[in-house]
Amino acid sequence: MPAIAPRSRQWLAVLGTGLLAASATAAASGISATIEPAEISLGEAADLTITASGDDASRISPPMVPGLQFSAVNQSQRFESVNGVTQSTASVTYQVTAQQTGIYTIPAASTGAQQLILKVDPAGAGTRPRSASSFSALAPSNSTTPGAAAQVSADGAAFVRLRFPKHELYVGETLPMEIQVGTRDGMVASLDGLPTLNGDEFTLAPLAAQPDQRSEETIGGKPYTVFTWRSSLAAVKPGAMSLSVDTPLTVRLRSRPPNSDVFDDPAFGNLFNDPAFQNFFGGTVEKNITVTSAPQAFTVMALPAQGRPAGFNGAVGEFTVSSELTDPHVTVGDPATLRMQVSGEGNFDRVDSPMLSNVEHWKTYQPISHYVAADKTADRGPADRGPADRGPADRGVKTFEQPIIATAAGAQTIPSLTFSYFNPRTRRYEEVSTASVQVTVASAAAGVAAISASSSTPSTGPAAVAAPSSNNNLRPDHALTGRGSDSFIPLYFRPPFLVAPSLLILAVPGLWLWLRRREQVVTDLGARRRDSLESTRLLGEIERASAAGNAREFFFAARVLLQRLLASRWHVAAPAVTLAEIDARLGKTSEVRGLFEAADEAIYSHRAFEKSELRRWQQALVRQIREEATA
Repeated sequence: MPAIAPRSRQWLAVLGTGLLAASATAAASGISATIEPAEISLGEAADLTITASGDDASRISPPMVPGLQFSAVNQSQRFESVNGVTQSTASVTYQVTAQQTGIYTIPAASTGAQQLILKVDPAGAGTRPRSASSFSALAPSNSTTPGAAAQVSADGAAFVRLRFPKHELYVGETLPMEIQVGTRDGMVASLDGLPTLNGDEFTLAPLAAQPDQRSEETIGGKPYTVFTWRSSLAAVKPGAMSLSVDTPLTVRLRSRPPNSDVFDDPAFGNLFNDPAFQNFFGGTVEKNITVTSAPQAFTVMALPAQGRPAGFNGAVGEFTVSSELTDPHVTVGDPATLRMQVSGEGNFDRVDSPMLSNVEHWKTYQPISHYVAADKTADRGPADRGPADRGPADRGVKTFEQPIIATAAGAQTIPSLTFSYFNPRTRRYEEVSTASVQVTVASAAAGVAAISASSSTPSTGPAAVAAPSSNNNLRPDHALTGRGSDSFIPLYFRPPFLVAPSLLILAVPGLWLWLRRREQVVTDLGARRRDSLESTRLLGEIERASAAGNAREFFFAARVLLQRLLASRWHVAAPAVTLAEIDARLGKTSEVRGLFEAADEAIYSHRAFEKSELRRWQQALVRQIREEATA
């Protein structure tokens, strides 16, 4: 038998390995297809997913339906080995758009399978809208397949790909997007940071520290692990723009040159010279690189000047509004909260509202707001939300809360609130308004009476004085001895014996009155001591708040202290000391009224006060305390 050359033996070994792998592969067949959703509006898109296994994987192709356009947006391949039998499954997702309305029939993907039906309604006909946060319809640009849209690095280690639903938008409009980073196992050592935008024409919502999705994809016959981040994009100025994304990576590069004629063979050089293969034998070095996505072109349009409402603040999207008065029981002088909620999809950072101002019979303060992203229950503002707490960046609820105080009793009306925004779908400005609120405002005296009635408890008097118990132990009859009596009048009816019971009868009410007086004195002393301790505590809080410049705590303690002092002088309950009561007793120019107004501004509208202002108000408070002490 002739000897086999070394190179021929290597060829035979590789060929034998390939034949064994091929004999273990099962060519199970089958093609299936699904479409989601089955009903869309004109201008929207549906997703057609075709899945095939075995030999049928190479037969996946888009169907031909007049009036429908199919664009591949995702492609994946999976291998499974069960009991030594390997089976491959491939899946391709197509974005389906229609040129006109109607009902379309998509042919069955294989014999025996069912046909698919897609219904296309007129635009804005009220069909189920596709969520702005759904990325299944985001198509890569410049290509019909994901593989061709991925701009792979020169060494083949990684790629970055961007996906958008459209490339035409308005300034301020939020556009959902996907950033996909594909890495080859064994060639990419680590991701060294989050993807970042190139340029300042766009702003990107914060990305999560971890990707939202991880999947596998085959490009050019090589497997990649694809990490996907979902976010939203907004343009800051109009014009023709270009966008790309950078991602820092650490990759492994081949360090050992080929040392065998087998590595020089073109049939095996690609395999054995691959860094992913050489990394297994320690023949690589690490290097930091930056992978850049293919540039994406956008047309950014300015918001139209025609028809722009006077109250428009730059909100772009689709929104609804509602309002409510949080406290149904409103009393003159007591604060209530008016709440307005703006919900929908859009750039919530530009959603703003002045709420109410200059309303008759109502005193209004500066509103505050907070935002909660969709599917999140945490009550946080945009600055407080971490990347892991984000819902869809452009969908949620923004709540405005405004403190208001009624200045007159009776039937009052809270006017409706109006909010304006630009709708990019209809390409025009829109205004929405809430319903006005009818409120019955109770007077301050009625409010205090209600509070007193609900909070008072029956008082208990002093313990009853127990009557002396009689001695019912009877002594037996016996012979009388000693001096007798010369009168038939019983002893207890005789004058000496009548004086003692009379004195005892008069002593009982006197003792009861003395006990009541003593108890009242003790109660008054305790109340005065508690008042003194409470006043001392409030003065201490006022001093500390003034030194720290904390206006909210300073005015809260100052108002409570003044209410207690004036209530004691006017013989009313402390809650009855309101602005209306102060105006009636002291006039609208009194220093006390000015302090109460400053307290309202600090507590409800969060107005900032300098330390010098707090010291002046502290001096005014000391003057009022001295006046009350000498009154």
